[in-house]
Amino acid sequence: MKIRIDIWLHRARLFKSRTQATSACREGKIMVNDKFADAGDHVGEGDTVKIRMRGLYRAFRVLEAADINLSKQEAKRMYEEVTAPEALEKFRQVETAAREWRMGTRKESGPRPGKKTRRDLDKIRKR
Repeated sequence: MKIRIDIWLHRARLFKSRTQATSACREGKIMVNDKFADAGDHVGEGDTVKIRMRGLYRAFRVLEAADINLSKQEAKRMYEEVTAPEALEKFRQVETAAREWRMGTRKESGPRPGKKTRRDLDKIRKR
C-alpha cells in the first residue's frame, strides 16, 4: 500500500501535524529514496525517508504505510531508524546544546512578579 509522504510523516508521529510535514516537504527537508519529496509523493514499505533536522539528516526505513492514527508508542512500528550511529550521536549533541542554550536564556529569578508584589517592591523603592 502506498500513502502520501506528508500523511505518513504525521501518522508516524515524526511531525506533530500534517501541515508541518507539508511545510517540511515544501522547504526541501524531506527526501524519499535520495530524491527531494513533494507533499503529494507516495511512500511505500521498504522506502527510505530522510528528514533534515537541525542541519543533520536522520534516515528512516518505512516498515508500514498504513493510513490509520496510532498512539505515539504504536506509531514507532511504522518505521525503523537507519541513521548512521555517528550522525545520530552528533544529532543528540546538537539537541543537548540547544536545550542547554534555551535553559540558559531564562532568568534565574523566576516568573514575573504579580501586581501586589510589584506594589510592595515600589513601596520599598519609594516610587
